Amino acid sequence: MKKLINTVLLLFLIGIVSSCLKSGLDDLEAYNEAEITNLNFEYRWWDEAKNQMAVKTLNIEKQISQDDNLITCKLTVPAAGGSFTDAVRQNVSLSNLIAYMDLSTAARITPLNGAPKLGNPGDFSAKEFKYQVTAADGTKKEWTIKITDFVK
Repeated sequence: MKKLINTVLLLFLIGIVSSCLKSGLDDLEAYNEAEITNLNFEYRWWDEAKNQMAVKTLNIEKQISQDDNLITCKLTVPAAGGSFTDAVRQNVSLSNLIAYMDLSTAARITPLNGAPKLGNPGDFSAKEFKYQVTAADGTKKEWTIKITDFVK
């Protein structure tokens, strides 16, 4: 009897949930922009005192050229302070930074020619990298990131 009640209840719930679905909805716009609108770098380290990862965002002076698909930037390591001690600051280098970018709506980004993967520690010591941004409609643009200076 209990099994029968559970089965009937399950069928009733399936009917209620599926009746909310509507057909013939308009398709969403497929965005055609493949732009990088912002770029940041950060350094992450293990903070023993807090027993967790700590993050320090680097100061960045950048120029984003939508016409040339080029971003040039100068990175500056912030002064030591708080858990970002002088010892931690000395470990910051282009070979252990994490980059992240803001893209156009619904766009995807792919590293090209061995460029570091975004969001993970990577080696940016080569100072010039290429990424392909793909818009939602399939439009592709190749972007170049140039690090012109690294000030510690």
